[in-house]
Amino acid sequence: MTDDAIPNCVPCLPGDERDYLVECIQSGWVSSVGPFVDRFERMFADYHRVPGAVAAASGTAAIHLGLLAVGVKPGDLVICPTMTFIGTVNPIRYCGADPLFIDAESNTLNLDLATLRDRLEHETERTTAGLVHKPTGRRIAAMVVVHLFGNPVDMDAAMAIAGRHGLPVVEDAAESLGARIGDRLVGTIGDVGCFSFNGNKVITTGGGGMVISNDAARLRRCKHLSTQARSDAFEFVHDDVGYNYRMTNLAAALGVAQFQHLEEFIERKRAHAEAYQSALGVDAGWQIVREPSGTRGTYWMILARRRTANGPLVPVLKELAASGIGVRPVWRPLHRLPIFSGCPCWGSEVADELYRTVCCLPSSVGLTPPQIERVTRALRATTGLVGAVAAER
Repeated sequence: MTDDAIPNCVPCLPGDERDYLVECIQSGWVSSVGPFVDRFERMFADYHRVPGAVAAASGTAAIHLGLLAVGVKPGDLVICPTMTFIGTVNPIRYCGADPLFIDAESNTLNLDLATLRDRLEHETERTTAGLVHKPTGRRIAAMVVVHLFGNPVDMDAAMAIAGRHGLPVVEDAAESLGARIGDRLVGTIGDVGCFSFNGNKVITTGGGGMVISNDAARLRRCKHLSTQARSDAFEFVHDDVGYNYRMTNLAAALGVAQFQHLEEFIERKRAHAEAYQSALGVDAGWQIVREPSGTRGTYWMILARRRTANGPLVPVLKELAASGIGVRPVWRPLHRLPIFSGCPCWGSEVADELYRTVCCLPSSVGLTPPQIERVTRALRATTGLVGAVAAER
């Protein structure tokens, strides 16, 4: 990397982060309880207009809690996209279950609902045990819908499919905080919504997550499990296998400061996507992936699709990265990983093609017009020879 490298996505810390962290330190509330945890949970719940929220140590922990709250058990299958970050799928394994992968949809990269609808009709049956995957005889316990890279899924269609087959829905909104479908925020439509505040997300707590739901009982279950399933704090009585999934007061202090700028950060990212498309024009060989009609995407990661294939994409991206342009591939389809080789997969052709043609551009909130111009100039150079990007060094 060069000294003037353009990172892929780094946090923007413009507000009260320092003051709130100092307040934590001076108060002594630095661990897993404290006023900032309560404040962050209230802010988050109020923004989403839900009864409550449960702060967690990571987005992965939030998804694990959500899966447990909707009743996923050992031996089950859980429907999820093959094109997603592994943090979506590892919690399925934490539950002792396995993923049932679904192919991607080309325009948005989200899970292919048409394939899902068809396969559920032809490869499952309703029994006394629940919805059963006929080829394996295993119960399908839930569906995880991932709003990928800031692009909302068609939740009306997803919920109709889930409702027809009696499946609870966990919304993985880790990459899409603040995205909207009409006037509805992602994470509020399924049975449980899960979010991430990793360092590269729209807002960050350094590392953390959140669970929301309109079901108060499920929220209580998530809270209980996240605190080691402790039923009596004074005498250390625990009534279930719980987890140390609590968010620290220090992390929540960052979250409160960051949340005050959420809408501003989203609008800046949306403006960056427009600037990229304008700079690329119509003949650059690359096209920005746009939000679905009727939605407000967050452009957590601004995606560019290569229109013409001049060899494999990953070597091109490595060349760009070596020149200081912080691009990266989209998520490798998880059905291709050896650790998931034995898991059922309903289609994979589109996800495989997307991995060969789509990349993530530098997407920081603080991206500047000169940086956008430098990135687009480098992208245009790749439409010829891979080595042409050497001119950017």
